[in-house]
Amino acid sequence: MTEPLFQVERRRLADQVADQLMALIADGQLKPGDRLPSELELMKQFQVGRSSIREAIGALSLIGLVTVKPGQGTHVADFSPEGDANRIGLIGIGREKISELVEARIELECIIVRLAADRATEDDIGEIRKKHEQLKIALINDDEPISSDLEFHLAVAKSCHNSVLIRFLMELRQPIWHWMKQKAKYDWGYAKVYDQHEVIVQAIENRDGEQAAEALKSHLRSAGERLINTMQAEQDT
Repeated sequence: MTEPLFQVERRRLADQVADQLMALIADGQLKPGDRLPSELELMKQFQVGRSSIREAIGALSLIGLVTVKPGQGTHVADFSPEGDANRIGLIGIGREKISELVEARIELECIIVRLAADRATEDDIGEIRKKHEQLKIALINDDEPISSDLEFHLAVAKSCHNSVLIRFLMELRQPIWHWMKQKAKYDWGYAKVYDQHEVIVQAIENRDGEQAAEALKSHLRSAGERLINTMQAEQDT
């Protein structure tokens, strides 16, 4: 018997499948344009029924992370600037709307981090700390830090144990993250980001939701200002 690649809790199976597929997309293991395995193969890998797979795929399609075309299968959505225009949740959000997108992300992540401080398990906190240290390693090795940053924020989001909030966050982060990846030559201020993340991690460890939210808000405002200024400089050249 084939050993399953994924372990899925028996409650809320569709949400569990959607969350794990979403994590694979966020981590880059499933890249834009990649075709997902067939329904039958996903059923085998996740050890769930067809209805759970279809519900999970439907949820990811609704927020624009995957596209489903009859006869062509399910593919990870194109997150290029051209592809973003076709994603349901991002219609009408262009560069001129980036400040609103940043504002929305700040408000959403503050809600998430408050819940994380209250709900995170010891394993969750360990994973947050692990992703935090990966950013430090990336900086020491002069590796690209943007992916490590995304993984840190995703680990915090997962620890809030609310799949709807996690999906909203993915929707808000994707256009920012992919634009930053394309402009990796710029200094995104990651020398300070590690220290800012450390304050957030400690607040979560201390179960202090308000301190975690304040630290996160300060961090994201700084990052948002840098992003907006960089995008403005791009437009002026």
